[in-house]
Amino acid sequence: MQYSVGSYNIEINYSKSFTKKHKTVIEDLEILLEKGIPDLTMSEIASKLKISLRTLYEIAPSKDLLITMTVDNILKKLGKKALERVSSISSPLEKLETYLRIVNQAVGPKFETYIQGLRSVKGSSKLVNYHEKFITNYTQKLLEEALEANEIENIDVKAFAILLGGIGRDFAKEKNRIQINKSPEDSANSITKSILKGIRLEN
Repeated sequence: MQYSVGSYNIEINYSKSFTKKHKTVIEDLEILLEKGIPDLTMSEIASKLKISLRTLYEIAPSKDLLITMTVDNILKKLGKKALERVSSISSPLEKLETYLRIVNQAVGPKFETYIQGLRSVKGSSKLVNYHEKFITNYTQKLLEEALEANEIENIDVKAFAILLGGIGRDFAKEKNRIQINKSPEDSANSITKSILKGIRLEN
């Protein structure tokens, strides 16, 4: 994925760009970000990680990019977990419900600190859009498979994919979050379950 944060434009490939040491630092960054780092300088982050400032700059040339990369890594691991979990499920509709329930964790309490850290980063919406697009495309794929398997009624799969792929993000917006009674994650799961139940065909 290519990041554009501030004046930086950089291509990140975890398997080729980073050494084993760099990858370990990125894992440690996840733990640090969970505690919150928006007010820390790069020097303070390096000190807390017990690494040199040079090593930190080898990973990212700015704090904003550092936060963006770390959250991206976290979301990719969540997505990988979801794909692995559904790989053994035969029903496309059941696969979709399980997949969305897992990726909706991105707007749950466990990820709240990560997302708060990301909100302070200019241009971070590109990262969120990137992951939402992946979720939407995979959702569309499973809806098409469910349609072919006669598991759901004849719907506009693209429209439903856009709806289902963006529910969590919509509930996580401050203006919506303060109005709902449950967490964005629980609300997204509840609505998702209702939508899928509504289009399911009784065989």
